[in-house]
Formats: sequence, C-alpha cells, structure tokens
Amino acid sequence: MTTSSGQPETFQVKNASEPVVDIRQLLRWAWRVIWSGKYMLLACWLLILAPTIFYLKQATVLYTSSAVIMIEAPEATDALSTRTDMRMRLSDSAVQTEVGVLTSRVLVERVVKRLKLDQDPEFNPKLREPSGFAVLIGYLNPMRWLSAIASPKVPGEGQVAATTVEALEKAAVVAQVSRKLEAKWQRRTFLIDISFTSENREKAALILNTLTEEYLLDRLEASFEDARRVSSWLEDRLQNLRQDVQMAETAVEQFRVRNNLQRSGEGQKTLTGQQLSELNTRLIIARTDLAQKQARLNQVRSLLLSSGNIESAYEVLQSPLIQRLREQEAILQREISEAIKTFGERHPRMVGYRADLAELQSKLRAETQRISDSIGNELEVASAGVRTLERELAALRSTVDNAGGAEIQLRELERQAEATRSLYEGFLQRFKKEAEAGSGGQRANARVISEAQMPRSPSAPRTAWTLSLVSVFALGFGLLLILVLDRLDNAIRSSDEAEDLTGLPTLSVVPLYRGKVDNMVAELADKPRSAIADAFRSLRVSLEAYADDEQTGGRVIAMTSSVPREGKTFASLCLATMVARSGQRTLLIDSDIHRPRMHVMLGRTNELGLVHVLDGSASLEDAVIRDIAPGLDFLPAGKLKAIAEEVRKEEAEAILQTLRGQYDRIVIDLPPVLAVSDARVLSSLADQVIYLIRWNSTPRDAVRIGVRLLRDMDVNLKGVIISQINQARHRQMAYGDYGTYYAQYGEYYTK
Repeated sequence: MTTSSGQPETFQVKNASEPVVDIRQLLRWAWRVIWSGKYMLLACWLLILAPTIFYLKQATVLYTSSAVIMIEAPEATDALSTRTDMRMRLSDSAVQTEVGVLTSRVLVERVVKRLKLDQDPEFNPKLREPSGFAVLIGYLNPMRWLSAIASPKVPGEGQVAATTVEALEKAAVVAQVSRKLEAKWQRRTFLIDISFTSENREKAALILNTLTEEYLLDRLEASFEDARRVSSWLEDRLQNLRQDVQMAETAVEQFRVRNNLQRSGEGQKTLTGQQLSELNTRLIIARTDLAQKQARLNQVRSLLLSSGNIESAYEVLQSPLIQRLREQEAILQREISEAIKTFGERHPRMVGYRADLAELQSKLRAETQRISDSIGNELEVASAGVRTLERELAALRSTVDNAGGAEIQLRELERQAEATRSLYEGFLQRFKKEAEAGSGGQRANARVISEAQMPRSPSAPRTAWTLSLVSVFALGFGLLLILVLDRLDNAIRSSDEAEDLTGLPTLSVVPLYRGKVDNMVAELADKPRSAIADAFRSLRVSLEAYADDEQTGGRVIAMTSSVPREGKTFASLCLATMVARSGQRTLLIDSDIHRPRMHVMLGRTNELGLVHVLDGSASLEDAVIRDIAPGLDFLPAGKLKAIAEEVRKEEAEAILQTLRGQYDRIVIDLPPVLAVSDARVLSSLADQVIYLIRWNSTPRDAVRIGVRLLRDMDVNLKGVIISQINQARHRQMAYGDYGTYYAQYGEYYTK
C-alpha cells in the first residue's frame, strides 16, 4: 500500500497530547497484570498472613468489661439562696474533668489497695514468668542493646532504699492498671463510658465495679467536706451579722428618741408628715372647688355684660323658682296670642295681659340677679377658705423643714438596719439548710447507669478482624508490587504493546518452538498444520496482503531485530520455507556476515556465500545452494576475510537486482539493527522489512531505537513479529491477542 505521494504507508503513533482512555483496555491490562502475578500475590499474602497467625496463637486472650456513669449537676452553693432545688449547670469541660478524675492515679491507687492488685501477676511484672516468645522478642529487640550502650552502669547506682523500691513497684502496678483503664465521654450527653481490660473476665468486671464505687464515694466525701466548710463559714458569718443587726436597730431607736420622732402606725410615717399630707389634699380640693365657682361666675357675668340670654346659664336653669316663672310666662304668652285673635290689639283685656307679662318678666330678672349675686358670694367664701388652707400649709411646712434633716438621717439608719437584717436572715436560712444537708442530705451527684458485667467474648485478639485487615493489606501490597514490577518491566509481552510502541501492525505471533532447529525444513514439511507452520503461513498471507508495488510485488522481504538471539534466523528460515511451499520460487539469504547461523540450521557449509559474491571472488551460481527444499534455494553468508569488512549498498543492490529476475520471493536474514550497520544498508534495498521482537525479552528501548533508525533510512517497515511466545504463560497472562488462542485451540494443530 502506498500513499498519494508514492511513499510507502506506515502506521503512525498517536499524538501523546491527545489523552484517550479506553476503559476496557485499561481493565484488560489490569486483569492481565494481576493474573500474571497471581503467584506473587499469593506469596505476599502467605508471607504476611503466616506471622500474623503465629502472633495470634501466641497472644494473650483479653476481656473488656464496660460500665456507664451519669454525671449530675451539683447543688448551688449560694449562701443567700432560699431555694432548696437550685442546681448548677454542667458544661462540657466539667464532664471532661470527671473523665480525668475517673482515670486519675489517686482513684486507681484506691482500687489497687482495696483489691490487692499488687499481688496479681497480671499487673505485677515481677510475679509473672515471661513466655518463650516474649523472651525471644525481648532478646531480638535492638533497643535493648542500644539502651545498654547509651546508658552504662554507674558504680553505686544500683543501691536503692527499700522504701524507694516498694514505691517504684507500686507505681509500676498502678501504671499497669491505668493502661488497661479507659474512660470516654459521650458527646452532647452527661454520660461517661468506662471500660477495663483484663485476662480474666470476672476480674475485669470486679475491678470496674470497684472503681465506680470508689468514684461515687470520693464524690460523696467531697460533698460532705464542702458542706462542712460552708457550715463553718456560715456560723462565723452569722455571729458577726447578728451583732451588726443589734447595733443597727439600737442606733435607729436612739436617734428617734433623741430627735422626738414618733411613728404614726404601721405605715412608718411621722405625725407631721401625715398632717402635711392631709392638708395638701384639702388644699387641692378647695382650689378645685374655687376654680369651678370662678368659672360659673365668669360665665354669668359675661352673659350679663353681653346682654345675652342669662336664663341659659346652668345655675339659672337649675333654679325651681325660675322654672315655675318660665312655665307661667309660657302660659301667659299663649293666652295673649289667643286674646289677640279674639279681642284685638287695643282691647282692655289685652292691656291686663301685658301688665301681667311685664310683672312676670320683672320677677325673672330679679331672680336671675339674685342667683348671680349668690354665685359671687360663694366664690368669696371659697377664696377665703383656700387662703386659710394655704396659710396653715405654709406654717406646717416650716415645721416640717425644721424636722426634715432628722427624718432623713432616721430613714438612712432604718435602711441600713433593714439591709443588715435581710442579710442576716438569708445567711440564717442557708445555715439551716446546710445543717439539714450535713445530717444526711448530701448526694454524690453521679450514679451508675449500667454496671459492669462479665463479657461473654474476648475483646482481644480480634482474630477475624485482624486476619481480614492483614489479608486486605497483604493483597493490596501484593497488587501494588505487581503493578510496580509490571511498570518497571521493560519487555514486550503482547501485540498491543508492540503496536503501541512501534506504530506498526503485528503481522504474526510465533509460538515457542522446543524441538531441534537443525531440521526445521523437514519439520515444516512433515507437519504443515502445526502451530509454527500456521504462524508463518499467517505471516506469508499478511505480507502478500501488504505487497504494494505492482512491479516488484513486495518480492524482497527482509527480517531484522534489535539485538541478537531473538529468533530472526529461525523466523527467516520458516518464512522462506512456507513461501516456497506455496509454489513460489524462493531464495533465502543469510546476510548476517558477522554471526552467520543459517547454514548450521540447514546443515550446510559456509565456505562460499554473500561475502564472496559482494567482493567478486565468487559468482552467484557458485555461492547459491540449490533446492535445499522444494522451490527453495539458499545463499549463505560466507566467511569474512577481515572483521572490519562491511556490506556496501551499491554492490548489494546490483546483486539483488540480478536475483529479482530469478526468484519470485527473496527472504533476507538481516543482522540486528543495534549490533551492526549492515542491517540498515540492506533493509533500505528490501521491498518489505519485518521487525522481529522476542516475547518477554526484548527491551522496549531497544525496539524503539531500532525502529527509529530504520525509519531514518526510509525503510518500508511493514510490521512486527512477536517470536518465541510461551503459549501457556501467554494464555495465563490473558493478553487477549490472537497468540493466546494457539494454546487455547491446540486441537487445530498437529503436535
């Protein structure tokens, strides 16, 4: 296949800047790596699990008992409080403090002393015989040797007093018990969980219950001690306050007697003050009455001055005499109106009627004037009364002003006496309360919600949990190790890896051949359906499909590799044999003049060969060995006359041009690309170049460099061959390429 410009088409590597993640390929790679390293994974699991099981067998079985304590708020200690149910609010810090008290050294020492735990081998190391495993671990511990070197013994240092030794042993026992004790606060509650771990389940429950009892007793004793101190202080304070009250009340009475200040009653007012208050009240009432009468008089006078209807005034309207005169006037007016209609205006009766009306109106005016004069007289009387009250009030005020200073001092003394009395009564009530509490009313302010019970199952070692955790860790470590080793491994194991690295298609995968290679031609002839034969038959079909030159038809096929011992000579022989068996006249050329191996496989001599043809010392007719197989000729490499000799391109091109006219296919076994430069010279003359990679052996860098060198020479690279595949291991690794199926479907091939 060629491009539009006539250049041979090659597979290009994808641009690395275009991240394309194939999830299926990634999962397949992960499964392949894990499956290929399953034995290493199993080994890691066993190597870590075995010591763990040994440790679990040697570990001491421990039991953990637990209890729950609720902390209650203590009663308030306010000496002036009269409430008997008042309690302080508990804070988080207060509960946390109680957690520290529960695990305090003082409380643990009480438990140790009460239960005689210093005589228990579990807590006293001197009474316990170490196990063989512990001795071995202690002997192997490097810190033991380092501490011995860093802290040499000083003469006289071991001489310690007996009391000191006993105190140290006691401290060690207390520390051992404290390490097995744990207290934890339940957040947002007043509950504390406490637990104790021991080798004996009964002992764990007993120690924990004893600890809770000691804690409650400690709180109770602390409450009694607080109450005793409060009562003692209150008693002293009451004695002083009692004296203060007596002194204050005595001072009040003496001052009252000295200033002749008497009380009027329970209202705590003096007589002068009471009189002043009553006089003020009367003056206010008199002034109010005066103002009302002044207003009425002003109304009447204004009506008189303005010739208004004086009869409309309130006092006039309320007069019975005025009301009767008004009635009579109304009757007379009605009679006058009727008489005018009957007698006329000048009739004598009409004159009499008018005289009666004038007399009646004169009476009305006289009565109205009398009422107005009466209001004025009442106003004068009220005004005189107000003036009298004002004079009396002024005189009384002067008397009050003289006694004001004494009364102020008296009230101040009374307030002081009252305050001292109130304080005394408050302390007295508190003293009575504390006295009652001291006689049996104290509380521990804590109680056990759940007592410690004997645990039914061990708490340590947690065998199932430990084995699960260790197994997960071991498997994780094994997986990590497998993935790291796979990333560090530089070999190629699948066609996908080869294609990603080189950008070339995989033309064939060749299984590992375990037979003798010196009779390979006969082997392929006798077993044409073997896996080896099928692999090279597939390679031949691929090359025919990729033949892109209409004149040459891909006639010259060259095969090379990165480094020696990758199987290219074996592959070149097998390819030439399979091409010849297809009916094409084929020539096999061994161009590896530095390390020729083809003649050994064919059982031929290497006296004459390509070297001699190139330097002109022999002809092609003399150097070519005819019919080593049906339709197959062989041109050996020949022996070098000097190590420094190399193949020259012009001479090789002339020879190949001659051979093109004689053979349908020419297969050239090239030397390794990285070993000598001959491979690059001859590969540039071939129509198709095959790059061979040895499975699980050829380094990636070698392949990358070799392919780049050939591409720099404009070589027509058609693809790669992966050779010497271990079919069983390849299938176990689950690479997924078609080389896997050689072993999976082995019944299709002959043995």
